[in-house]
Amino acid sequence: MKFLLTNSEGQFQTSKETPFELTKKKVGDYTWYCEKENSVFETDRFLSLTEGYMRDLDQDIAPGVNSTEKVVQQYSRKWPLPENVTGSFSSVVVDKELNEIILFNDVIGIYPLYYKYSGEELFISNSIILLGIFTGGEFDEVGITQRCMAPEFSAIGGRTILKDCRRLLPGEWIKFEQNKANPEVKYDNSLYHNLSSPDLKKEQVRDYWRSYKREVKFLLNNSKSVKLALSGGIDSRTLLAAIPEDKELNCLTYGAEDNYETEIANRLARLKKASFKSFSQPELYFPDVEKIMEYTLDTEALYLNSWLEILENTSEEKSIPLLIGDFSTVLTGRTIKKFSGKKLKPRDFINHFVFQKPYQLEENNPESFQEWKNEVFYQFSRRYTPGKVSQLNSNLGREQLISSLKTDLEELFCRIESHNLKYIELVDELFTWYTHSRIPMGKQVLICNRKYKAFCPSMSLGNLRMASRMHPNSRLSFRFIKKLFREAKEFEELKKVPTSQAPLVPFNFPDFIRFPIWAAREKVDQVLIKRMVRKNDPYGRYRLFKSNNWVQVYQNPEMEDNIRAYFSKNQLGEGYSSFLLNQAKARKNMKQWPFANLEIINAAGLNAELNYIRKYTE
Repeated sequence: MKFLLTNSEGQFQTSKETPFELTKKKVGDYTWYCEKENSVFETDRFLSLTEGYMRDLDQDIAPGVNSTEKVVQQYSRKWPLPENVTGSFSSVVVDKELNEIILFNDVIGIYPLYYKYSGEELFISNSIILLGIFTGGEFDEVGITQRCMAPEFSAIGGRTILKDCRRLLPGEWIKFEQNKANPEVKYDNSLYHNLSSPDLKKEQVRDYWRSYKREVKFLLNNSKSVKLALSGGIDSRTLLAAIPEDKELNCLTYGAEDNYETEIANRLARLKKASFKSFSQPELYFPDVEKIMEYTLDTEALYLNSWLEILENTSEEKSIPLLIGDFSTVLTGRTIKKFSGKKLKPRDFINHFVFQKPYQLEENNPESFQEWKNEVFYQFSRRYTPGKVSQLNSNLGREQLISSLKTDLEELFCRIESHNLKYIELVDELFTWYTHSRIPMGKQVLICNRKYKAFCPSMSLGNLRMASRMHPNSRLSFRFIKKLFREAKEFEELKKVPTSQAPLVPFNFPDFIRFPIWAAREKVDQVLIKRMVRKNDPYGRYRLFKSNNWVQVYQNPEMEDNIRAYFSKNQLGEGYSSFLLNQAKARKNMKQWPFANLEIINAAGLNAELNYIRKYTE
C-alpha cells in the first residue's frame, strides 16, 4: 500500500500522473496521497499509517481489535519505545493540532520509509518510485552504484537511488515541525543492553519462549487461519511450534516435492496436523520482463525469486497472515561470523560443541573497533575495481564513489558505536543486522505482502531486545536452541525430525553424531558438484540428497532473451548489463559454478525502478 505525504503540490495535481491509483486529501498544511484511504487511521487530532505492526504487551489480546495504530499514536512521542511495546514497523504520524510530522521505525527497519527535506519542501513515502516521480526523479549515482556493487546489492545506511532522498536508519525517530528548518532526531540503542552472564539460565529460555509465543498470538488474534513459510530448518520450526493449536494452519514451501528439504517440511507439517503444499516452477527464477516490472511496481522487493514459486501459484489472501522464520538467525548466533560457517575448524567443534567450552570473545575498545571498521571498508571498497566502475552509466569517478562509500559506512559505524557493545563480535553481528537482515532479507516480507499479511515475529523489537541481551556464549553452538527444544513441550515431536543440513538423524541427537554427518554430507556434495562440472553435465547428480538445483535454473531456454529484455531500456549501462548476461551464459555452460542469481535479479529490479521514475518524470 503506497502513500506519499507532502507540503508541496508541485506539478502533480491529480493521481493520474503516477502508475498508482491514489486518493488525495488535505491534512492541515499537508497533502496526503494514498492507494487505499481506508488503510489510514485517523482521529480528531492524529492521522497515521504503519507498515508492519506494533503491539502493547500490557494490553489484553482481544479478537477483532486492530491495536497497531492506537499504539502508534499513543507512543509516537516516546523514544526509545518502552519495554512493553513490541513489533516490526515503520510509521508516519501527523499531529494536526501541532502541525507536526513524526517518522520512526524499529531497531532493524525492514519496512522502508523515505523522506526528502530541503528545509522548506518535505516529501515522505514508503515507495521510492512514487517519491521519485513526485520530486522530479534526479538520480543519485552513488546509491545506484551501491545497489550494483555493495556486498548486499543495497544502498548503505540512509543512502537511496534519489539525490537528497534518505531512508530512515535502523531505530531512527524524526520529528518535522512547522517553521523549523532542522528536524529533531533520536535513536533507539536498546539492543544488547544489560548483557547476561555466559551461563544460559533456564528462566532465560522460559521467558523468551513465553514472549515469543505471546507475540505470535497477538499477530493471529484476528485470524482463524494462518499460513507459514516452512522449511526443514530451525527458524521456521521454532515458529511452527509457537502457532496456537486452534488455528487452521497451512504450510507452504518452494521447491520440488521430492526435495529432501521439502520432505522434511512436509513431515513437520503433518506433526502439527497442518496442510502442506510445495511449489516448483524453475522458470520463475528468470521470469519475463512483464513480471519483473509488475513485482517491482507492487513491492520494490525483487531479490530472491524462490518466493515467486509460492506467490505465483497461490491465490491472493490479503487478510491472511503469512509467518516467515528468522532472518537474523539471532538465536543460533550464526550471524556472529567469527564462530560460524567455514571458519569453524574441527578443533573448535570439539572444544565448543562436544566439551561445551566457552568462546573467547574480543573486547570492543577504540583500537579493535577501528581495526574492524578498516576491515569492513576494505571488503566493501575492494569491489570497486576500475573495470567494474567503468561498466556503469555513471559520471562519477572511482575515487568519488569510494569517498561516498566511506561516508555512508561511517554513518552505520556511528549507529553501532552508540550501543557501546562489549565485544567486537557483537559489533560485527549488529552490522550484519543493519545491512543483510535489514534490506535483502527484509525484502522477503515486503514481496510476500503482495498477497498476504507477512510477518517475521523473531525480528520484532521485543524479541530482538531479549535475544540480543543474551551473552553470545549462550547462543553460539546452538546452545539456546537445544535447551529450548529440550524444555518446551511444543517441541516434543518436532525435535525428533532431522534438519535439512544434518540429514537422517533427529535434531535431538548429540552433536558428536549430528555434526560429523553434516560435515560428511557437505564433503559428498562438493565431490558431486566437481564431477558435474568436470563432465559438463547440467543434469548430473547435484547433491547427495535432492535439493533445489541452481544448475538447471540456468538451462531455461528463455533466460538470455529475458535478461536482454530486463535491460532493453537500460539505465545502468551497457557494460554492466552485458557483464550480467555473460555471467549467466558462463553459468549455463558451466564455465562458472552456478549459484543464486541475486545480482542479476537485483539489477533487473533496480533498472525497473529507474525506468518507472524516468517514464513519469519525462
